[in-house]
Amino acid sequence: MTLIVIKPKSKSEKNLLTRMLKKMNIDVQVVEEPIPNYETQEAMEDADNRIGTRVLDSKKLFDLLGI
Repeated sequence: MTLIVIKPKSKSEKNLLTRMLKKMNIDVQVVEEPIPNYETQEAMEDADNRIGTRVLDSKKLFDLLGI
């Protein structure tokens, strides 16, 4: 299963992304604290080290997923 860590800009974006990605069988972790926890920091470091992929907004995420 794919894991995506998101930091939504609004509550509506959070709801949209979590519902849509779960329907696609993608596990979603939402960053809600001002300072990311350990797991989130590791995921962000993986993206920086090209083990994962980092996108800055939902449009780029949708393009990446082919939506």
